[in-house]
Amino acid sequence: MDLVLHPSGSDSALSSNYRRAFAQATTLFVVSAYLTEWNKSLKLGPNCDKFRIIVGKDFGVTRKSACVDVLKWLPNSRKGEFLVADGIAGFHPKAIFWREASNRAFAIVGSSNLTRAAFSTNHEANGYCEINSNAFDAVEQWIARIESSCVPVSEDWLARYHEARPSPGRSTGPRARVQPTIGFPLPRPAGMVKLINRRRRQLTVYAKQRNGLLSLFRQCAEGEISNADFYQRLPSFWSSEIGDRLQGAGWERKGANSNFRTLSKSFLRIVEATSSDRDDVVIREIDRLGKKGVPSRKAFLSEMLCLRFPSEYPVLNYPIVQYLRAMKFRAPRSATEGVKYIDLAKKLRFSLRENPDHPAKNIAELDTVIWKKYGK
Repeated sequence: MDLVLHPSGSDSALSSNYRRAFAQATTLFVVSAYLTEWNKSLKLGPNCDKFRIIVGKDFGVTRKSACVDVLKWLPNSRKGEFLVADGIAGFHPKAIFWREASNRAFAIVGSSNLTRAAFSTNHEANGYCEINSNAFDAVEQWIARIESSCVPVSEDWLARYHEARPSPGRSTGPRARVQPTIGFPLPRPAGMVKLINRRRRQLTVYAKQRNGLLSLFRQCAEGEISNADFYQRLPSFWSSEIGDRLQGAGWERKGANSNFRTLSKSFLRIVEATSSDRDDVVIREIDRLGKKGVPSRKAFLSEMLCLRFPSEYPVLNYPIVQYLRAMKFRAPRSATEGVKYIDLAKKLRFSLRENPDHPAKNIAELDTVIWKKYGK
């Protein structure tokens, strides 16, 4: 391990290593207890497939202006990769981890945050080293666990976040349960238990049809059947008559003439992705389908994802969007379709985590409750 001390009286090795990480990483994780400034001159390289900035909010130290700078710095397709540990009390790391195209991985861990002073005038001590693949895998798993207690930073989140000066006397006793900046009260409409039980039966029926439906997607993706054949055979595995269709009729008006081959390829990439990479793959595939003008990327694809991963992904429908509007917690401005969808998924996951006593135990079940409350 190399020890990087500041001020050193020479050019900043810390600064050069940070710039290398942003320029050369294929996977990059930045975790910081707080964010008071953002270096907008940093350039994220074109080969970075996975990127996360996760900051804490303890004691109100994180500054809104710094968060706004990050949101402006991020391209639209990465607006959802800036997260705040809203459900964690005691989020205090200061580290950066990255992997490069050569498959070599590195870490910088120490006292420095992301201010200019941390790279120049402050007295700081940091360690820089190469780490092996097992260690980097452990980092990825750690980040995934942290993400489950995070929400995306957005203009709506910042509007409700309160900056404050750090308290001079910080308690070292047991921590109280942290309160998120924006609460997620889940609706409890009359009759919801009956609806949840019905949704569970639908998921049970889907489980019996899943392999056949997946085979249909593979046949279409590989060109063994045409788009018209896919559409014609689809009701044999997914329909209201069978009992595994979650939404009513509607998507067929535009979806009947959809490019199901392109959509099937995207769906299979999502299914075959690792759990830690799946959200990123979903964003890329939805945005790719959007650029190709595939209309079935919304209602149809989102239902396929909700059925396949009921704890991870929602059906993209009007009531779900209305719920987030009612909570005043929308996605970051200018975010792409894919980013907005995963932003929604992350918030619904977080809402279930914050309401463990709610009868709905996954997003698919929560969908039918929200539909009852916010549907037309």
